[in-house]
Amino acid sequence: MDQRPGSGRLDDRGLSEVLGFALVFALVVSTVILVALIGFGSLEETRDAEELNNAERAFDVLADNMADIYEEGAPSRATEISLQSAQLQVGDPIMMNVSAINASGGTEVNQFPIDPIVFESGDSKVLYAGGATFRTQGDNGVMVAGPPLVNASENLLLPIVQTRHRGDVTSTSGQTVRVRAVNRQRRSVPGFNEDPTSHQKIILNITSPRAGLWKSYLTEQQQLSCVTPREDNVRCTVDDPESVFLTRTLIIYEFET
Repeated sequence: MDQRPGSGRLDDRGLSEVLGFALVFALVVSTVILVALIGFGSLEETRDAEELNNAERAFDVLADNMADIYEEGAPSRATEISLQSAQLQVGDPIMMNVSAINASGGTEVNQFPIDPIVFESGDSKVLYAGGATFRTQGDNGVMVAGPPLVNASENLLLPIVQTRHRGDVTSTSGQTVRVRAVNRQRRSVPGFNEDPTSHQKIILNITSPRAGLWKSYLTEQQQLSCVTPREDNVRCTVDDPESVFLTRTLIIYEFET
């Protein structure tokens, strides 16, 4: 049968329209998927940033509650921390040593192991250790709030905040957790509370993954001279102090879920 004039052109036009629609549809779908992926990534970044900011505010409250214990003698305090996708855990222990050297060369040493409280989201952390609050990301970090160290030309006051963990829960996530802290013991350390003092040198030694942040803070204090013998260690000395007062508050904490 003879083909009607122009029917071939109509078929070509129809095919072109179908192909054009398919290409436009594919472009629209690709654009929607790309925007969705970018938007989802941005949404995740925004959520993570907000979660860290909320954690930092919660740790401000935690630090205030701890201060109620070691400064005011409160028997206990509880702090609620919302985790969502993050994790709250007991950090690797750090060690604080305070040594005194007297005129005859004798040395008194006091060791204080400390269990940090750590909020972790990805490679970012907010943590409380030794009375100080830190925020870190990867290898970088900052001390958000310093420890209760008083170091003036007249005297040296070292209040050691020793947090130790008790309980079965050492790590938890995906819910609101209550950090319950109990004042187990608050005392002056014998031999370190003298005015005037017989000690010729006081040495504060801190072993911690955040030794560099500790050093940055401690070198800003009067009289303290600090070095880092190792990457995870800072050693500060005070020569010929007029008076020395060393206190230790033992705070036992646990995670309640």
